[in-house]
Amino acid sequence: MKKNITVILAVLAIGYTGCKNNAYAPPAPATSNSYLPQTFGSTWKYRDSIYGEKTNTASIYGVKIDTLTVTINGGVTDFNSTICYNAEISSIQYGPGAAYFYAEKHLFGSHEQSALFGLADFEFLVDTASVGYTWINAPTQNTLLNGSPLQSVNTVREKGITKIVGGKTFTNVIHTSVNFQINIKGTGFHNIAYYDFFLAKGIGIIEKDSYVYGNLDETKTIIDYNIK
Repeated sequence: MKKNITVILAVLAIGYTGCKNNAYAPPAPATSNSYLPQTFGSTWKYRDSIYGEKTNTASIYGVKIDTLTVTINGGVTDFNSTICYNAEISSIQYGPGAAYFYAEKHLFGSHEQSALFGLADFEFLVDTASVGYTWINAPTQNTLLNGSPLQSVNTVREKGITKIVGGKTFTNVIHTSVNFQINIKGTGFHNIAYYDFFLAKGIGIIEKDSYVYGNLDETKTIIDYNIK
């Protein structure tokens, strides 16, 4: 991972100063039959390959292999009226962490920490949308990065596909992408980072691939899961 990119982009976390604990009754969590279950006690375990996959040009950094366990803990957080279900993250390399999953009608996403961006908003699925459907959101509250406009372009790439992850075959999978872009000095929006998401119905995210300026930076693949 290029250190200068980390320093520049980490300020994305600043835009989330408005989050607070939810003070009113939250909506029901996405069920165990959705593409992002949020039911209390559900867990997912991932193999996390960081910095240095074979396609990464910055291979000098080598490969770090981590194991992540994500658990819905029953808490909720309100990110400026977006009600999220809290998830605890256990990392062998980095210890405890947190993520926040939400479902608003048919829009699914998360607020989560990124090594590059800090806390960012990923809108990664509209489950009723057709292949090719694209929408735009702001991945931070203030929509700016170092004074330059920032946006996320999200696309449904494939639906109803079969995908093998970690030797397991998953059916009824949706493939989507999230593309973070910045407009510096009015030159138009340019790609910063790109993410592929693969979600299986009734399970959730089975794979997430992260790219920075075209280089594969991180891959998370599911090892095991227990949906309540």
